[in-house]
Amino acid sequence: MRALTKSRYKLGLECPNKLYYTNKNEYANTKQDNSFLEALASGGFQVEELAKLHYPEGVLIEDKKSDGAYDYKDKVEETNKLLQNENVVIFEAAFQFENLFIRVDILEKKGNQINLIEVKSKSFQQGNPKKEVKFNTDWKFYLFDVAFQKYVIEKAFPDFIVTPFLKLADKDKTTTIDGLNQLFRVSKASDNRTGIEAKISKLDNPEKESVLSKVDVSDIIQRIESSEYRILNEFTFENSIQVLAKAYEEDRFFNYDLNFQICKHCEFKTDGNTQGLKSGFKECFSKKLGWKEDDFKDPNVFEIWDFRRWPKLNETVKIKLTEIEDGEFGEIKGASGKMARVERQLIQKHKALENDFEPEVLKELLKAEMVSWKFPLNFIDFETSTVALPFYSGQKPYEQIAFQFSHHIYHEDGRIEHANQYINLNPGEFPNFEFVRALRLVLEQNEGSIFRFSHHENTVLCQILRQIYNSNIEDKDDLFVFIQQITHATNNPEFFSWTGYRDMIDLCQVIKDYYYNPHTKGSNSIKAVLPAVFESSELIRNKYSQPIGAIGINSHNFTPDKVWLNIENGKVVDPYKSLGKPFDNWDDNFERVSDIEDINDGGAAMTAYGLAQYTDMSDMERENIKKALLKYCELDTLAMVMIYEHLNELTRN
Repeated sequence: MRALTKSRYKLGLECPNKLYYTNKNEYANTKQDNSFLEALASGGFQVEELAKLHYPEGVLIEDKKSDGAYDYKDKVEETNKLLQNENVVIFEAAFQFENLFIRVDILEKKGNQINLIEVKSKSFQQGNPKKEVKFNTDWKFYLFDVAFQKYVIEKAFPDFIVTPFLKLADKDKTTTIDGLNQLFRVSKASDNRTGIEAKISKLDNPEKESVLSKVDVSDIIQRIESSEYRILNEFTFENSIQVLAKAYEEDRFFNYDLNFQICKHCEFKTDGNTQGLKSGFKECFSKKLGWKEDDFKDPNVFEIWDFRRWPKLNETVKIKLTEIEDGEFGEIKGASGKMARVERQLIQKHKALENDFEPEVLKELLKAEMVSWKFPLNFIDFETSTVALPFYSGQKPYEQIAFQFSHHIYHEDGRIEHANQYINLNPGEFPNFEFVRALRLVLEQNEGSIFRFSHHENTVLCQILRQIYNSNIEDKDDLFVFIQQITHATNNPEFFSWTGYRDMIDLCQVIKDYYYNPHTKGSNSIKAVLPAVFESSELIRNKYSQPIGAIGINSHNFTPDKVWLNIENGKVVDPYKSLGKPFDNWDDNFERVSDIEDINDGGAAMTAYGLAQYTDMSDMERENIKKALLKYCELDTLAMVMIYEHLNELTRN
């Protein structure tokens, strides 16, 4: 049966055309491969298991295989038998109506009254306009998911009165359990399904021990059912279910109008990791716009940094940069002397159309900025994790965990030093205070400027500041003062507004303000800027095509013969792709529980930390992950040094 499930319904709401490409092995699907790792990194599996402990009497409808496939019929029949009880709680209850099929996270039946409870690891905060549950971009797909489940239950059992709830991480709740997030161990079976081993069988006092709360969403769901709230504007709620179910059942391309803002993030694209697979994205554009292979090579607006005028493009069905007039980008606004957003976009557009790969630099303004920097220059990068379930009693959901940093120093004489690093992967240990102590120790060795890349490090330290404020540690005051010296207050400071005398300098913002490199194709990520610098700078190419030992750069994690700039087939190899895989030399005689392939971006680092925390891996396996994390973080701070050297080169010429 080609059934429309809640996940497929959500996919169809994003874009009905996606239903044609999903669950087909011949098509690339980037989300399909990383869903397990994303849930592991966020603590989603742990939240689901904790939610079940709120209902100790619950009965689980387990998966049973029939001829290699999960049988819809068996699950529905087992659910129907349990529903004959006057009162019952069912986990993963299964319902089918025509070609609609759902599994309900938690279903509570009392007579003909049904509480439909959808569990999510997402957090909310009552009374906080930015975090409360309401129909907006952040919540609409979760709410339509619940509405869809309610619809199927009521169609299958018209006599049931269904009340819909979301069970979420409550930002106002703390736990009284130490190591709550360690009580649910994750394993991945050979069939790619997830297993959870709970180290706790019940909650004595869920209100105090759990950080999850149940939110009644009846009013919002009623507005969805009445079609006051819509996602696909041309369809009523019920009609959206019917047309998507029919298209999926018939395995028919929906031929829905393109929405370029959604197309930009389509998961059915091919990349270097999906060779040999078809691209649903390309097929869709070929069907809707008549594009041939060469059309996909033309510069288009998907590459434009921070583009915001999607509705106009959807209306005119323009996407290629040759079709879009400068005025359609908007009015140029911004601080005098820096690249305004629209100005930067137009620079990108014209360089792309003219095939011009020379960087655009506001040389004198950049030079004036750099003159204010004080040697020695300190470059730092953090690796962090935020998970739903707290590490310690008294903590709230999604408190920041800082488990690693790297520190490079650039001296005034040009000497480069990988000075310090810190990492803590020990399961169940809360590293934040020790992390800040280690950071303070290394940064107080000099009075030079401190650099980060983007806002992340400032955000993390401001969150840890609140943790320190609420703690009873002996050096509380010293750590508090140190953090304020190197940070500035975020938009909603809990204490007061401040800007530290050594407030970290955002090198990413420097790039945005004074520098554009066409090789980045609009991305300001350090993962894009560094390879672009390699392509553009002869000085950097000459220097870093030599072994680091030969140019006097020490390393805590690489041998002196390490070369960062390599060229293959006339193209610079992305240095992040040269880090190697964590388990390249793993002895297959030793079992390992993790299947992470690479650690070369922040998401992979967060996932690796999750693996170290929530799986029962050996010390040897954890050590491999640790080594890979140290290499990745070291490259991040060395990359900042290289970018600085390139900017310095530009201002001296």
